[in-house]
Amino acid sequence: MPAASWRTALERLCSVQVPEDEDAELPDELFDAVDGLIDAYGADDIAEIVAEAVLAGQMTQEQAIAALNVAVWSGTDNGASMQLTLDGWVRRADDAVRLRIALHHDSYPLPTAAEMTARLTEIALRFPEHRAVCERYVAGRRAD
Repeated sequence: MPAASWRTALERLCSVQVPEDEDAELPDELFDAVDGLIDAYGADDIAEIVAEAVLAGQMTQEQAIAALNVAVWSGTDNGASMQLTLDGWVRRADDAVRLRIALHHDSYPLPTAAEMTARLTEIALRFPEHRAVCERYVAGRRAD
């Protein structure tokens, strides 16, 4: 797919405002914009281009988190390819923006409880701003 096409779709996604309240209903235009970006990009994994848009100041981290949570249901693989990217971001924990996006995704990071617990424990120690979300994931997965 031509880069101009997906860049236009990304610009449309970046223009969608998401509610600040995490429990608020997301606007229909967000779902449409995510669908449009996936179609234009030609792949279900839009995580990298969304993260780059955040780094470029085109969208907020909250917009990115909401968009990637919607993308799980908009693609053809139920988010499997994107989850690989997000898991890689958690494993590396070397980029503040990508790490925050990955840690606020609507699924457990990393494929096994053991790997997740070990990695998130380390991340919580290195990045105190992520301690609460890391602890929440570890406790939730233990309960499951």
